[in-house]
This record gives sequence, structure tokens and C-alpha cells, in this order.
Amino acid sequence: MKVPDVLDHATSEIASGSKLGIDATKKLPGEGFKRPWPPLIKMSEEVRRKIDALVRA
Repeated sequence: MKVPDVLDHATSEIASGSKLGIDATKKLPGEGFKRPWPPLIKMSEEVRRKIDALVRA
């Protein structure tokens, strides 16, 4: 939903803009989070080498 915001100076029109908030904090069991936290995703060395080669190119 787009909500007009008069203070958003990055838009091309006055009173036009929106905001999005993301809560990326790890929840605790006391906060109602009962599932186990997912494992960290780690990049393999092969993929890391491919990305390094692309960035350096």
C-alpha cells in the first residue's frame, strides 16, 4: 500500500512515497518463537572462486 509522505524528498512528486520495515532479529522462545533457528547458509569454495573471478574481470 502506498502511503503519501510529505517528508520524503527522494520522490519526484510531493506527498508521494512509501516505507517498508523488516524485522530481521532472531526471536527467543519467550517471544513465542518455538521452531529451531535455520542453519547458516555458507557459500562453497567453488562458488566463491567463480564470484571472485567475475568481480576481478
